[in-house]
Amino acid sequence: MSNLSKILVVEDSPILLLDLCDQLEELGYTPVSATTAGTGARLIDATITAMITDIELGDGPDGLALARVASQARPGLPIVVVSGGVTPTAADLPAGAIFVPKPYTLEAILDALHRQEMAAAA
Repeated sequence: MSNLSKILVVEDSPILLLDLCDQLEELGYTPVSATTAGTGARLIDATITAMITDIELGDGPDGLALARVASQARPGLPIVVVSGGVTPTAADLPAGAIFVPKPYTLEAILDALHRQEMAAAA
């Protein structure tokens, strides 16, 4: 049984953000949206059960910096990092985070989140 419910989605493309949030909501998740790493960092609290972030977020910190902040603030938080232009190395990602290249499917994103959740529970 999954404990994923409230998922922080950080994406600077409004169309991609709305699309992913709508798809998550249709499946019963509660998406919380942000368009910058700064806003995303402020939204990370005990109620967030997972995070999906794009790497390239325009001006300011990128999604990799946000993923590191989230991982430090909430160790074990399932994190998926996505990008269509940047492919991070394993060293770029916080421990346990999974990279999914764009274009992605919702199934690939959810599979990556659930794999992290299962690994943390083991």
